[in-house]
Amino acid sequence: MVDAMAKIVEQTEDNLVHRARTQPDALGRLYEMYYERIFRFCVYRLFDKEIAEDVTSTVFLEVARRIRNFAGQTERDFGNWLYAIAINQANSYIRKTSRRKKLLEEAAESIGAKIDECNGSSSEPEWPRLYAAILKLKPQHQTIITLRFFENLPYEQIAHILNIKETTLRVTVHRILNDLRKQLLTIVDGER
Repeated sequence: MVDAMAKIVEQTEDNLVHRARTQPDALGRLYEMYYERIFRFCVYRLFDKEIAEDVTSTVFLEVARRIRNFAGQTERDFGNWLYAIAINQANSYIRKTSRRKKLLEEAAESIGAKIDECNGSSSEPEWPRLYAAILKLKPQHQTIITLRFFENLPYEQIAHILNIKETTLRVTVHRILNDLRKQLLTIVDGER
């Protein structure tokens, strides 16, 4: 019974994707379903809510412009396509503005100040260190970290979005985490 209900919901969502190609109300429903996820991804990727709002708007404008040519059939296909557009738009914004480093530094400082306010001390906050370490990663590695650990997407979906093999992705994540660990240890050792 539960499987039958799940299948009906899945078919309804897939039908929504199909209808979104020609019906604005269906596209609006997909917008409502995905806006928060894409906005959250953009905030994690760009570290600024106002910029993330602009980029998220650009993502959905791009979706509205290209939905008629969307080749996918399922809601999952649509989600993967949407994240791919969001990644491209975020990376485009970063390239155009050349402000990635400054955004991360400001985010690290702002988070550090908020943690200090909450703790009432100047203890060593972990978020600024983590953002400083993430700053040193390649843009694609930053995207992978964001999708995996901030968006909690499964490896299979990330691999599909980035058009790489899942095993390659798993190895890459392992290497990225080792690099982050080394960078964080270097930062801590440098402060002693």
